[in-house]
Amino acid sequence: MLPRIPLYLALACCLGACAPKALPPPPQQAPSEEQQLTTEVRALASRAEGLLEEQHRLVWVFWTEGRHVDVGGTYAGQEGLFGLDSIRKIDRLRQLTKDARELRALTALHSHFAGEYLAHALAESNDASANLEASLTFTVDGKELRYRDLERLLANERNATKRRALYAEATPALERLNQTLRRKEERARELVRELGFPSYEAFGSELRQADLGRLSVLAEEILQATQAPYRVVMERLSQRELAMAFKDLTRADIPRLFRSREVEDAFPKGESLLKAQATLAGMSLKLSDLKNLQVDSRDLPRKSSRPLALAVKVPDDVRFSFKPGTGALHQARVLHEFGHALHLAFTRETRFELARLGNPTVGEAYSALFEDLLEDPVWLEEHAGISGEQRAQFLATSSAHKLYLIRHAAGRLLYQLELHRRPDVDARALYREVMARTDGIPMTDEDAARYLVDQEDFFQSADSFRAWFLAGQLQAQLKARFGPAWWRSAQAGEFLEALWARGNALSAREVAEAIGEKGIEPDVLLLRLGTTLQVPIRLDLQGSEEALAPEGVPAPGPEGTPAPAEPAVSAGDGR
Repeated sequence: MLPRIPLYLALACCLGACAPKALPPPPQQAPSEEQQLTTEVRALASRAEGLLEEQHRLVWVFWTEGRHVDVGGTYAGQEGLFGLDSIRKIDRLRQLTKDARELRALTALHSHFAGEYLAHALAESNDASANLEASLTFTVDGKELRYRDLERLLANERNATKRRALYAEATPALERLNQTLRRKEERARELVRELGFPSYEAFGSELRQADLGRLSVLAEEILQATQAPYRVVMERLSQRELAMAFKDLTRADIPRLFRSREVEDAFPKGESLLKAQATLAGMSLKLSDLKNLQVDSRDLPRKSSRPLALAVKVPDDVRFSFKPGTGALHQARVLHEFGHALHLAFTRETRFELARLGNPTVGEAYSALFEDLLEDPVWLEEHAGISGEQRAQFLATSSAHKLYLIRHAAGRLLYQLELHRRPDVDARALYREVMARTDGIPMTDEDAARYLVDQEDFFQSADSFRAWFLAGQLQAQLKARFGPAWWRSAQAGEFLEALWARGNALSAREVAEAIGEKGIEPDVLLLRLGTTLQVPIRLDLQGSEEALAPEGVPAPGPEGTPAPAEPAVSAGDGR
């Protein structure tokens, strides 16, 4: 006889036997390609952000203390981060993304990774050209001089004959440098194609977030519209500053021509930071209230004399380096870097790619806005005590210099675009042709020898163009809303804070739209320069908005990749 089984156990056995077996969990759905790439790309962005923080901490030490730092060593353990595989992942995710904001962030990240890839691949060439330029010397009257000091020497030399001798003696040293630059340029073209771009210009269009073809049309129109006024202005300035006719000038005379001397005493040592702080205080922007902005004003022997705004982490850790200096140029640099520092410190954008990466045009426009205070007659009288004939002469020189820079940027853009569109063109002859017309000065053989030294990497003049013009529009809007001395208005501070809060999430065109403009247009700045210089400048553009604000048009990216579309922004957005 079998032993009796307790009732509850028997029941449990029965129920267990009779109960249906548990169903296996449904198979997990595999992540989509977009989801998988999103995870991987975010990890890449996080690593890039950490690396930038580490590098900028080292740059800060070098800049403020002059200590040797090993920025290159930060890449140890990061092998492959900026490789082609990472770049292609970002690019593929960009192709799959439909959200406009996400698309812009990915484009900024793609440009950053591509830039790092190029920098690594061209490191040997960059180091070679930098070291060579630093070591180049030339001899005049038995005295050995450094090539990198040439512009300063020309600006300080009163005698025209001696200026030309300095310039001519320095030219042969360039040929060694040109050989290195030529090899670098050829390698850069190869690398751009490795990245998947059909041309050097296509990569430049993504990097600048601009349609360079349309921008070149604008450059040509500016050269034509300003040709006659420019000659009038340069003739006046040449006679006044150098006692020479403009037709007799050479490029050796340019640094001396624009050397402002009228107001140097108005900017004594130690006051440039105080003037900047007083300007900000008028807008109720107190640096002491910005706990995330560190100002280093120590006067250390090995500290760089140039001011620097640097972001270790946006916006939590922004730093400003200042060393007391003298003169209008030093004051301009202080105000310029303050524009960068405020933009970074007031940013409320949390996305790394939109807070600190992307095209620099917007940030440069804020810097140019503050630097341009040195060309404001009201600010000059209020903060530097400059008025009357002294102020008029200084403004005539500084405005003439701005007109020269605008034209020079236009010419460099046209020269480089033509150079890269026609690989077989004689670069030296092309440079001679374009820049002779741009500067209004006949080109000598010594001038033409600078055809490679005067080149930029990937069309940087496109950024300068738009930044100068956007800064002019910002200034005009601030004056219209808050008065000629807009820097005295707390509301002006609030207005700018709202724009700065967006970081780099707004394109240059969208910033223009946010302040009530149709787009970026050069007319405002050119009108201001023409008024100051007492020469009419009329720019008859065929659709200036189309020429200067092409961000809404897909810029060519890697083959098969559309550029990001621009999100719409209302005139009141961001305020």
